[in-house]
Amino acid sequence: MFYAGSTLSPDLSLPRIRKRFSGDSDAADQSDNAPSARSSGPAPTGPAAARRSAATAAWQALMIVDHGEDRQVAAHIAAAGEVLDALAKTSAAHTRAELREAAFVFERATRSHIQAESGHDRALRRAARDLVYSGPALGRGEDGATSAMVIDMVFFFVTAAAHWHAKKGHAQQAAAAREAAEHLRAAYRAAAGVPLGVLYRQGQRLSRPLRQRQTVHLCQAVPELADQVLAEPGWHALAATLADAESAGYDPTELLTEAVARRELDTAGSISDVLVWRLRRMADLPADAARMPEHITAAAKGGSTVRRSPSRHDGLRNAR
Repeated sequence: MFYAGSTLSPDLSLPRIRKRFSGDSDAADQSDNAPSARSSGPAPTGPAAARRSAATAAWQALMIVDHGEDRQVAAHIAAAGEVLDALAKTSAAHTRAELREAAFVFERATRSHIQAESGHDRALRRAARDLVYSGPALGRGEDGATSAMVIDMVFFFVTAAAHWHAKKGHAQQAAAAREAAEHLRAAYRAAAGVPLGVLYRQGQRLSRPLRQRQTVHLCQAVPELADQVLAEPGWHALAATLADAESAGYDPTELLTEAVARRELDTAGSISDVLVWRLRRMADLPADAARMPEHITAAAKGGSTVRRSPSRHDGLRNAR
């Protein structure tokens, strides 16, 4: 009986086998045993750090899908397939099945007649290796919360890939990406429930003046979305995140403006949920709100602000 290689494993599909063994594979392929060799900073040291780095890589890759040349986009979509494979292999049990299905069906979306241009996809491929080398993630704490963060970001990347394939007339690839996005949506719901619940309860405990201040920040940054966000159940979690960011010394209005401007929100099931993860990543806040430093948590409850050092300000600009 004959089985296609991709049926047995996405890594055995003919395009991937050819790419792995072609003479023009980029240097990132040749350094699989040294995932941080080309990194601009230290390699992730655990599953949570690897997931946060993968979320950043996916965020940056979205800009390529939106504005890059076709060969560059093809390379990033192929590398995103590796990220999905790595997430499926290292995920907690309650998200594993959906992530495996997402990785399996998205493999079809990584193939097209457009030749990928090697070298531009190193950040995503390095993120995939770091996910594998960092080991399996727990389904709780910072591991679980950063899992929700990266799944949310990869969902937007896969959705963007579906739109790109559709514009190019790649019907099968577009359909595969849309199907993968649905599996990612299900995986996200499983991963996000607990960490968002923590944030929701923190948001409910904010003082009325502090919650009102976050409402003002929202209305100033995104007046066209404010009514919709305030009506969502996730508003409490977003208000808590804005308070955390403000207490850590960031400007919530500036953060919100940046988070919304960089990517569409039309495909978001909950705008407030999406903004929670974008803001916590941009401001380098713990994904698990229970791990917030005590002095920042106390400041958030009291409505005061912790002075931000210049290095934190520079870090925010670099993260963008």
